[in-house]
Amino acid sequence: MKALSLEQSRRSRLIDVDLPQPGPDQVLVRVLACGVCGSDLNAWRGVPGIDYPMAAGLPGHEVYGEVVDGRGVLRAGQRVTGLFSAGYAEYALASVDELAPLPESWNGCTVLGEPLACALCVVERAQLDGDCSVAVVGFGYLAALAMRLAAAGRWVALSRREEMRRLALDMGAAAAYDYASVPADAWDSFDVVIEAAGVQQTLDVATWLTAQGGRLVIAGYHADGPRTVNMQSWNWKGIDVINAHERDPRVYMRRMRDALQMLDSRGIAPDELISHRWPLASAAEAFAAADQHPAGYIKGVIEP
Repeated sequence: MKALSLEQSRRSRLIDVDLPQPGPDQVLVRVLACGVCGSDLNAWRGVPGIDYPMAAGLPGHEVYGEVVDGRGVLRAGQRVTGLFSAGYAEYALASVDELAPLPESWNGCTVLGEPLACALCVVERAQLDGDCSVAVVGFGYLAALAMRLAAAGRWVALSRREEMRRLALDMGAAAAYDYASVPADAWDSFDVVIEAAGVQQTLDVATWLTAQGGRLVIAGYHADGPRTVNMQSWNWKGIDVINAHERDPRVYMRRMRDALQMLDSRGIAPDELISHRWPLASAAEAFAAADQHPAGYIKGVIEP
């Protein structure tokens, strides 16, 4: 089968590898699409701790596919998503408990379960409800998913990208700001602030926006190096700082199934935010787009 090999920073190629053979309690999945996650860019750019060449198919972990060999647990042809990796390949292996079967009504949709699970973790850890004021700093794909799942009241979005500010307004945001245009009365005013971009600037801006006694929720993935925080401000305001990342796979899968059910019950297309698609042979273009965000980019997937 064909699989992607990341050989060094910003260089990949297609390789031929043997079809993976399922072990006990494993399922063979034909990959239909794999999302390009912001965390994948650490491997693409090359950050400390990444060893090259990476194993075939890595680091793809936002997998959508169909069961080839369900080992008597899932039927062949069943569409699935889940919490497994090596998805930048034509086939991948998953444990049965890492898979979420999808309704047949979604057979024409690309369903990326892992980011949905992340988004619901953000919503639940942020304790969003209709009474709190919310600011989302670094409004992108993850933040958009979270606000689709949330029962938030008044919320605003901050993004450097005009198209993402328009998307936020289309989704019901009361306002959307560039970082240079945040009104002075917004500082220290929000009950909940979700930092969703994983860079120093958004961490700083999120701190400034959080009201006294508010909640600062870290949803961005800060994996490319150390950060500095304004402890004086955190202490003086008496804010709660909440890590929205989950590492227990059982909790992750529960959140994923809950999020999928919520989208289905609300009639929301699970792939509405996917803006770009590339074949496996053009994976370098997909990574570059996720890195540079060309006009109109929200979320990209690679389709083997």
